[in-house]
Amino acid sequence: MVAVTARLETRHGDAIREVFQIDPAALTAVQAQYLIGFRSANEIRNRGLAAKQATDRRLRAKGIDRMGG
Repeated sequence: MVAVTARLETRHGDAIREVFQIDPAALTAVQAQYLIGFRSANEIRNRGLAAKQATDRRLRAKGIDRMGG
């Protein structure tokens, strides 16, 4: 796990902190293994944005507005 975490830090550390607001060392083994498969930081950013948008759509469909409305 340490080797995967070190590779994540080197390759995508800033993007992981930016998108998920978590230090790569705090990820579970499964999470780290998933994220190491991304080729670029932009891929991680794009996937994170898509997930947030999908969550917002699902919540709005249920009448929940996360923006405080």
